[in-house]
Amino acid sequence: MIKVNGMVEYLQRFYERLSKEYAGSLVKVEDVKQMEPNAKEYLNKLTRSGLVEKVRWGWYWVPDEIRDAWDFFEKDKGFKIVSCQTASSLWNQDFVHRNTYSLKVSDKSYGKALEEFAERKSWRVQVEYVAKPKNYRKAGGLLVEDVNETIIGCTQRWAFMDAFATLHSNRKRIRTNELSKRGYWKRIRGTNVRVRQALEYGCHLINELIGRRIYDVQEPRLDDEYLKREIEEAVEKVVELG
Repeated sequence: MIKVNGMVEYLQRFYERLSKEYAGSLVKVEDVKQMEPNAKEYLNKLTRSGLVEKVRWGWYWVPDEIRDAWDFFEKDKGFKIVSCQTASSLWNQDFVHRNTYSLKVSDKSYGKALEEFAERKSWRVQVEYVAKPKNYRKAGGLLVEDVNETIIGCTQRWAFMDAFATLHSNRKRIRTNELSKRGYWKRIRGTNVRVRQALEYGCHLINELIGRRIYDVQEPRLDDEYLKREIEEAVEKVVELG
């Protein structure tokens, strides 16, 4: 067998094709088999040569230069959506900086591989499995939750500062009636309070703090005093700093 750069020719060809298609990305053995039936054997050999990295059973990473987590997310071909507080930081120009990356995936196996790879890189990644993801858009090389979904998701998770910073900085593009409608049946975790109530209460507070009616909402009834204080504190900081 002829060797190229110290590698047998068939393995060299496979590695070149793999790198061209998947450089910087996590790959699933079953997917690579569509390109090469002997993919499992070849990937094992490339791992022993240090040319690819095994992440977990059935998953490998094809190395490429990556600057940081964002660079990896853009190069990686797996389906993932930037969500919740991480999406919020994109929508509100990093008003609240987060060192944890929140992502939604539709493939549990890929999600596990993503978590294990991130742990190796010392990135704090939270992966949520969603069977049928929706309400997202493309932004550069990333898929990001749409602004309404981000606001609702942050509110559900008690990330009120993220939610209202995103809402307030994007108020010209957001239809509050649509946002309220989408948040009507969603509840804040651990409570019976609807997302809609929390958002309308926060918008009412912003109107009062600014001194004019920016948001067309009435003050809703909100009986949870602890929740009210949390929303009030978040809104005050958003208005003060925004």
